[in-house]
Amino acid sequence: MALNVIKTVQVIPATNSANESVTSFNLPLTFFDLRWMKFHLGQRVIFYKLTESTGESFYSLILPKLELSLSLVLRHYFPLAGRLVWDPQDPKPCKAVSKHDTLSLTIAETDTDFFFVSGNELRPATELHPLVLELSLSDDSASVFSLKITLFPNQGFCIGFTAHHAALDGKSSAINVYKIMGSYLQITRK
Repeated sequence: MALNVIKTVQVIPATNSANESVTSFNLPLTFFDLRWMKFHLGQRVIFYKLTESTGESFYSLILPKLELSLSLVLRHYFPLAGRLVWDPQDPKPCKAVSKHDTLSLTIAETDTDFFFVSGNELRPATELHPLVLELSLSDDSASVFSLKITLFPNQGFCIGFTAHHAALDGKSSAINVYKIMGSYLQITRK
């Protein structure tokens, strides 16, 4: 699959006023969270058919509203912009959130056949891997959630996301993406 990355943006959680900001805090992982630290990441791709959309209208109309929608959803779920951190001196990892945290959103475009990739037929998993991102990882931390929006010109787009199981399970990560789309639909109706 030929994939062209257009840009990567850092989405900031929206605030209600200029004086409001997220305070920094650490949220310790529980016994139930810790067992998921070394599991494979949860990855999903959600497809949206949009045949009447050109690349130009997608980038000028739809994408800015999706970014705004993501920012509005992060207002209520700001730990998604945080990181899992572990200190060798501390026996328990935790979710760390600071007022400077952002969520990485990558925008890409592909000429692959949307209907083949999104269809119900069997296909190699390698066809879907380019539609999601790996989480950023360092020696002492890992991001919790990442998003990638891929445009299939004149066919549709998809939202691929990766979530760390210690922070989100598969159901709650999918619900967050649906909330982004729900917020997007409210924005477009205004």
